[in-house]
Amino acid sequence: MLGMIRNERGELQPDPTKIVDMCKSYFDRLLNVHNGEETEEFEIHTAEPWIPEPREIEIKMSVKKLKIFKSPGMDNILAELIKAGGTPLIKELHKLITAIWRKEELPKEWKTSVIVTV
Repeated sequence: MLGMIRNERGELQPDPTKIVDMCKSYFDRLLNVHNGEETEEFEIHTAEPWIPEPREIEIKMSVKKLKIFKSPGMDNILAELIKAGGTPLIKELHKLITAIWRKEELPKEWKTSVIVTV
């Protein structure tokens, strides 16, 4: 449950329903930079340098750097579980990330954020 936050006039707002509405409105303005306008998608062809596919060692190093005792994402998978997966999980993650790399498109779920007000 949220305590109180200040509204746009600087007044404390104790009503939980209004607090949720204020947070929603704030993050809508912050994150939706197009203000609801339709945007046209198009491809841009550039002379980008060739970048090799991710290597298994890079996945291993990234997993090693994961911070523990943090909240999980939408999938509810804790960093501790990923680290505990060891080499078999690293190999599977490498296959997954390589497939995404080749497709050149992130999964829709990876574009979702969870915002928790403090």
